[in-house]
Parts: sequence; structure tokens; C-alpha cells
Amino acid sequence: QLLRAHMDRAPQITPEFGMEMAHSLLGVLVAFLHSFQRKVERFLEAPGDATPPDSATGRAIALVNCCPPFRTFAERLAQFGHPESEEPRRQAHAALDKVTRLCNHVLTQRLFEDLKPYFHKLMKRKWLTSADAFDAIVMLITSFTQKLRSLHPQPYQVLVSELHRRVLIEYVRALLQARLVCTSAKMRARVAARLGDEARQLRELFSRLDSASPWLDSVVPRLRELLVLEDTAALQMEVGVLARDFPDVRRKHVAAVLDVRGLRSQAAREEILGVLRDLEQSEAEPGVPRHRAFFSELPVARPVRCLPFQLPRLARVRLRLRRP
Repeated sequence: QLLRAHMDRAPQITPEFGMEMAHSLLGVLVAFLHSFQRKVERFLEAPGDATPPDSATGRAIALVNCCPPFRTFAERLAQFGHPESEEPRRQAHAALDKVTRLCNHVLTQRLFEDLKPYFHKLMKRKWLTSADAFDAIVMLITSFTQKLRSLHPQPYQVLVSELHRRVLIEYVRALLQARLVCTSAKMRARVAARLGDEARQLRELFSRLDSASPWLDSVVPRLRELLVLEDTAALQMEVGVLARDFPDVRRKHVAAVLDVRGLRSQAAREEILGVLRDLEQSEAEPGVPRHRAFFSELPVARPVRCLPFQLPRLARVRLRLRRP
């Protein structure tokens, strides 16, 4: 309020004085926000594991709710038009973004600990016949977001959008781990049907939560198409669309889906994966912004393929190689 009072009075003297005063106040605000950021870091880290979850949630919500008024004030000061105001404005937003991320991490950390065992149950044979694990995921997310009613709309939307991204990442991670390998067209159809249904439920869930990241909703349907399409050319086209919508997708990700599909033909795999070869070889490709990163946060450990030899036969081959 003290800073706002100075800002309101200064232009009444002269516009130039008002501009200089706004720039000075912006510098003071930046210094304060840097101090605020450091104190928030210490405050959130200090309690440790002994802090009750509800207490940590309340503290994080109270702190992150401070950010929108500061952000609005920084914008108002920058609008006075001082030629050097852009850099302190950027610094103010960066400090507030950091505080928001720290608080969001505290708010979502316990949720993802609770979600982890249910994500681990996805994409297995039991998942094909039971929706229990997925239903538990939806229930936990719904229950969690009900605790966020006191969040200011701005940090709420940031949190929900990041929650949306991380939930989809964990869901796709389960798929890319190839826990389930289709052995027939009928099985592929069952897996694809389950993926389609759960993708719809996730889309509806995050739509109800007002996520600002609807671009995420297409990732599971796109991967699902890689299971149901039959023609190699159609699969190549679908991979191209996937790369357009998610520029950080790589061959290893698509290869993992082809593993789930049960596609063994090396020639067909190479044709399909070749669509992404140029993308991977392009060193000049700019990095994807963090809030749009998806596949880059999904390392894929490809399974080691065993040699098609039985041990006795392999031993005989070695013996032959040793003979003069």
C-alpha cells in the first residue's frame, strides 16, 4: 500500500517524475520479490516430513495467493513506460513464477505419491479387465482439486495445467514401458478401446477443472491410432501428425508403442520410424518450452532383445570359432 500511494501521487507532480518514480518503485519491488522468493524457499523446505499434509497445503496456498497482486502491481509500474522497465519487469515475473512453481510442487507432491501405485497398475493384463486402478486415479485427482478452492484463479490455473501435463505424462509413461504386448488383432482392439475410453475420461476431468492445456488431450488418442491403423502409410502419416503436435517425440517413443502393438517386422518398423529420423538429426531444432514439454520428460528404456540362440547352440558356435 505504501508503494501504491507513492505511485499514485508521483504523476500528479509531472508525468516525467511519475515515470521515474514508477521505475524506482519497480526496482524496489524486484528486490523485495527476490527476498520473498528466498524466504519462501527456506520456509517450504524447513518443516520436513513431519509437517502434516493439511498444514503444508495451507501454507503453500497462502504463499502462492500472494503472487497475483504482486504481478498486477509490477505490470502497473511497467506501464508507465520507462525505457528501462522491461528488465526489472521480467525479473519480477521470474521471481513470482519461481514461487508459484515451489508452492505447486508442495501442493502436488503428496498427490503424486498417492497416485504412483495406481499408475504402476496400468497397461497390464488386469487393467484390460478392471478399471479399478484408473478409477482410483480419477478419484484422487478430483479429491485433491477440491482442496484448492481457496486458491486465487491465476495460480489455480497454472497448477491445474501443470497437473494435467504431469498426469498425462505418467499415463503415457505406463504405456511406453510396454508392460503389455498385443499378440493378436483382437487384443490390440481391446487395448485401443480402453485407451480411448480413459483418454475421454481424462479429457472430461481436466475440462471440468478448467485446465488451460487442452493441447494435451490429443496425445493418448494419437498413440492409440498407432495401435489400430493397419496400413503402413497411414501409420507414417499418424506419426507425422504426432510429431507436429508434440515436437519432442522421438523414435524411441514411437518404437515403444510399436512394441506394445506387437509389430515385429523390422522393415515396417523402419518405414514408420523413418518419419522421425530427420527430426532427430536436426541439431538446430529449438528446444520445447518447459510448459509444452511432454515426450522429452519420458525416457524410454528399450528392453534388451535376447539373441535367438539356445545356450547349448551358442556354446557350439563359440567352439567352432575357437578351432583353427
